Amino acid sequence: MLRKAIIIKERCPQDHPCPALPKCPTDAILQKGYNAPEVIEEKCIGCGKCVKICPTGAFQFER
Repeated sequence: MLRKAIIIKERCPQDHPCPALPKCPTDAILQKGYNAPEVIEEKCIGCGKCVKICPTGAFQFER
């Protein structure tokens, strides 16, 4: 079973474009304005690029 990324919104400062957005190879991250990004579960392949690049640890793998 693939691990999927999730967002911990409380860890996202929501004042800038998400740095993980351009790193996601399947466009599974959606951000409207400077709101907290969302992960589109159906598109997430669990590569972990968002988890590695997020400076605040807002992206994590679901348990």
